[in-house]
Amino acid sequence: MPGKAKQYVDQSMSTVQNAVSSLQQALTSAEKPENKAKIQQAINSLNTAADQLRQYKD
Repeated sequence: MPGKAKQYVDQSMSTVQNAVSSLQQALTSAEKPENKAKIQQAINSLNTAADQLRQYKD
């Protein structure tokens, strides 16, 4: 079924973007520097994943 994988990739991209948005809110709420660093690291990882997904060609 052509395009099915692309559909899953697009859905995953949306999920990643929502997660980044939520983590950015958490980042503004976090108080401890070590927690801010962990959240920022997660954001960076998700942004890297999004970059990889953007390169997907069906």
